[in-house]
Amino acid sequence: MKRFFVIIFSILIFSSVSAQRTADLGIWGGVGSYTGDMTDVDMASSLNPNVGLFLRYNFNSRVSLRTSAMLGTIGATGMYEEKPWDFNKFMTDLSLMGEFNFFRYLIGSKRYGATTYLLGGIGTSLFTYSYDYDRMRNMLFYLQPTEVAMLPLDVRGEVTTPADKSTVGLNVPIGFGFKFNVGSRLGIGVEAILRKYFNDKVDDLDDPRKYYVQGTTAADGTPTSGSWKTYNSFLHNNDFTFHVGVHLTYRFFNGNSECPVYENIN
Repeated sequence: MKRFFVIIFSILIFSSVSAQRTADLGIWGGVGSYTGDMTDVDMASSLNPNVGLFLRYNFNSRVSLRTSAMLGTIGATGMYEEKPWDFNKFMTDLSLMGEFNFFRYLIGSKRYGATTYLLGGIGTSLFTYSYDYDRMRNMLFYLQPTEVAMLPLDVRGEVTTPADKSTVGLNVPIGFGFKFNVGSRLGIGVEAILRKYFNDKVDDLDDPRKYYVQGTTAADGTPTSGSWKTYNSFLHNNDFTFHVGVHLTYRFFNGNSECPVYENIN
């Protein structure tokens, strides 16, 4: 079975159905949203403008590799554990994604002028994580001021000090779309992308159910240090972003020579 999938993938990559390798430059515009620890999110507040730029290298008429940069605001207003919560931040995402067309697609071709497609890959997002204990302490699972006073000084400083930290969030983008030709070198498309993050800091609620377990005293009277009880991990957390938009693509490279399948559609 494994050999079968390798053979199929090799055929898609190296088949002669599209003899030329080509390259496109595209611009992307739309809205970004969020889903995570928050509930009762006001959808109007969670839709923010996002823009992007991508470079796509087409191995053939079905398989492409695409690198992109997306900029925009991600934010929301809602609730967490029946308490009001909101956040709003600027995010920069850099992604490398593979793109697979369900049908053969060539910008500039009458015959192969439209297709649906899937895309997926890996990305990193740059944003600021804002931690403010004055907001957190009213949450159900966070320590109260009297409890904070009992913590060791080093832990107490970690809990009580507000901080804004630049964060790099690894993510996995997956999506789908539809694209079609509008000229001999132009294409347009509509797509949706979901990003799964490997940290829990997008909404400024980093593992909000964690709590500090006080140390105990051993039988010989030696105190033991306390520890944080956490609920998320690298693979398990609740932050996602969702992007919907349109893109305009310009084919700037048609290979070493013009190919007959690139018919002028005008």
